[in-house]
Parts: sequence; structure tokens; C-alpha cells
Amino acid sequence: MGAIFQFFSALLAKISAVASWLLLVVKRVFDDLWNIVTDLACWVLESVLGLASTALSTIDAPFDPQTYYGMLPPDVVNMLGVIGITQALTMIVGALVVRFLLQTIPFVRWGS
Repeated sequence: MGAIFQFFSALLAKISAVASWLLLVVKRVFDDLWNIVTDLACWVLESVLGLASTALSTIDAPFDPQTYYGMLPPDVVNMLGVIGITQALTMIVGALVVRFLLQTIPFVRWGS
């Protein structure tokens, strides 16, 4: 009688080992598929941003603020640096870009 219980215990252990191996394989396949999907999404985003960068670099903008910034007296340039005008303008432009991007998404008309 003990041999029958040992046989069934060994059989159950083998079935459990196969099931745990199969679960590990399924988990590994899911992880790999998830990595493939995220890498594909990153590749598409990188391609779109590269295309946008190329398109924007072909546009010749006649307005160059550096020419006007260079015409300011050194005392004014120093004062603008002290009060942090470049950081303030960067924040304002960043906020405007985020606002315009949110306006392009349908049903996300926050604040307008």
C-alpha cells in the first residue's frame, strides 16, 4: 500500500514540476512580448520625433532672438541674467507647448 502512495506522490510531484515549468515559460514569454511591444512603441515614437525634427530643421525662421539679445548693453544683459529671465521664458514657453499639445487631444479641452 505504501508503494502506491509513493507512486502517486512522485507522479503528483512530477505534474507539479511540469506545471510550474509551464507557468515559468508562460511568464517568460509574456515578459518578452511586453518588452517587444514597448520597444516597438519607443521605436515608433523615436521615428516620429526624428521626422518632426527633420521637418522643423528644414523651416528657415527669419526671427533669431540672439541677434537682438546681442544688441543689448552689457549691464542690461547682466541684470537679465541675475533676475533669471532665461529660466522664466523657458518655463513660459514650456507651459505654452504643453497647453497647445493638450488642446490637440480631443475631449481634453481643459481650461478653454
